[in-house]
Amino acid sequence: MLNENEVTQKTEIEESRKAVKRRKSSKPPTMKEVHKAPPVKQISTEKKLVLRELIKKHLLAGSTRMEYELPDLHQLLTMAKASFQKVPTLVEVPCPVNICGDIHGQYGDLMRIFASCGLPFKVRYLFLGDYVDRGRHPLEVIVLLLACKIQFPKFVFLLRGNHELFHINKTYGFAAEIRTRYRIQADAQGLYNHFNEVFAEMPLAAIVAGKILCMHGGLSPELNSLNDIRNIKRPLRMVKGLAQDLLWADPETGAKGFQKNQIRGVSWVFGENAVHEKIKQLGIDMVIRAHQVVEFGYAFFANRRLITVFSAARYHEDLCNFAAVVVVDSHLELSFLQLKPSEYEQQRKEKLVPTADVEDDLEDDKI
Repeated sequence: MLNENEVTQKTEIEESRKAVKRRKSSKPPTMKEVHKAPPVKQISTEKKLVLRELIKKHLLAGSTRMEYELPDLHQLLTMAKASFQKVPTLVEVPCPVNICGDIHGQYGDLMRIFASCGLPFKVRYLFLGDYVDRGRHPLEVIVLLLACKIQFPKFVFLLRGNHELFHINKTYGFAAEIRTRYRIQADAQGLYNHFNEVFAEMPLAAIVAGKILCMHGGLSPELNSLNDIRNIKRPLRMVKGLAQDLLWADPETGAKGFQKNQIRGVSWVFGENAVHEKIKQLGIDMVIRAHQVVEFGYAFFANRRLITVFSAARYHEDLCNFAAVVVVDSHLELSFLQLKPSEYEQQRKEKLVPTADVEDDLEDDKI
């Protein structure tokens, strides 16, 4: 994900502008620097976590900080880990579906997406990773999405982003957030480790209706068949090769084929020719990925055969980028929902999800 260092990124949407400031991403550690997370201490509790009540609590409260009991979070994470272990590394997602890019703890934007596109037990969502770090409410974002994934597995699909890597979220905000919320060091460390054990089980890519390949990062020279993704074994605490590229790679105008990603210091940048070649080789129609902030929330590449989507508005205080969602209908026709930064400022404290819908629908035993 792009950070404070300035880099220029051009997109087809922005051709009328000279350039848009980009941010250099946080460089991942070398393989020698990455160590397996300490084992999670099991916490026993007789208190049953009611997922529907947890989801209802979030949706009715709106964009605000929530309070969580530690045993409840561990129980949620245990269920989430089991849920991810049941799905393949390449998830098959039917359409229609709403595809979301980076959220990065911007809980208000997540609420606005649900208010605009539909509740996560009424319409289908595919999230492309980077739920934590940087934003004000990373814990609320990941807790709500995990709860929805467990309770509504046919409606909510979650992929892993590069910020769901142990040594990235240790550095860029998530670990500090947990330490702030849970002051006893052993409690905070145990919870943080448990989250990363769950992240290690998350799938890396999705195929929508057999035609749209989705991932957080990008394509790879090692990706020659969709089975190459299916064959990646999980859990993954360290990533390399194809798995690393699915989390880190970037499209770049002017690149030829695959070239070393000098900005990130890991993985590749790939050109338009690489996109066209891989699409033909894989037998798909297009690629949708996240991982980079773009001015209008979405951007085209390679003659619209690749789309970058970013779902956190005003990612930095000095940026006025939109957030966006790619809406794929039942005929694989694409449209885009954009969320303006000005709307975010006006509505961030409002309850954006209709109370009646939440109350009535979550009581429906058919859901």
